[in-house]
Amino acid sequence: MIVDSHAHIATWPTIRESEGMILESQKRYGVAFSLVSDCDCSEYPSITKWGLHKVDQIAGLKTVLKFVKENPRKLGALIWINPHKEILKPELLTLIEKNRHLIYGLKLHPFESRLKITSPKMVPYLELARKYSLPILVHTAEDRYSDVTLLGEVAARYPDLTFIAAHLQLVCTDNHRSALQVLKAHPNVYGDTAWVEMKTAKKVLETIGENRVMFGTDNPIDGIDTLNNPMYQAYFKNKVKLPGRLYHNLMSRNAIQVYQLPL
Repeated sequence: MIVDSHAHIATWPTIRESEGMILESQKRYGVAFSLVSDCDCSEYPSITKWGLHKVDQIAGLKTVLKFVKENPRKLGALIWINPHKEILKPELLTLIEKNRHLIYGLKLHPFESRLKITSPKMVPYLELARKYSLPILVHTAEDRYSDVTLLGEVAARYPDLTFIAAHLQLVCTDNHRSALQVLKAHPNVYGDTAWVEMKTAKKVLETIGENRVMFGTDNPIDGIDTLNNPMYQAYFKNKVKLPGRLYHNLMSRNAIQVYQLPL
């Protein structure tokens, strides 16, 4: 079984087309289940060439839930949050409570919110994650909003919460040293493999913990064949020759455990 812990829908060029791309690519590349959030919720969209339109976090969650409800055995929902500009409204809480069985976490993109995870504006969302026992998938990268060390600071203050460092600090090279240091220091921080070479994932599994990193891709950011990228094909083909237990942990079991997926 393969679980993609990091996928999206968005207007690339339309939501309907991105939804179709996810389902078709799952079939084409043997992915059994994907966790999906709505990029159109971005407060400060960085991918403007596709004409992304900004929607609030409630509308984005409704769009994702509709997609998930149509494909409940293949998809789960992540809530893209907008902590910079939006407050938590009762309607969002009601949506979560009515659909908690389909919702598995929150998604924070600090760069596209222009907000560090250490901001006081994040506190209500951290409390939301605590209230509903939801992990938080956090975009990490080498910019002033997304640096993984900021995530480490928050993880230390909230040891009862679970965080996933998306991209293990997105870098232009294969040097993910800062992210690995954060994972070592904070047992409540995990990683995903979106745009991460498999040899780095292997290092996490072998030196930090067998449960500390999970397969994720950003699918379908590059279209229907995003998963045909050689980086992801290395995972499908187990190019680094992980032993069976570690390979299954990476490709499905760790995501199932962290997000409490019904698989």
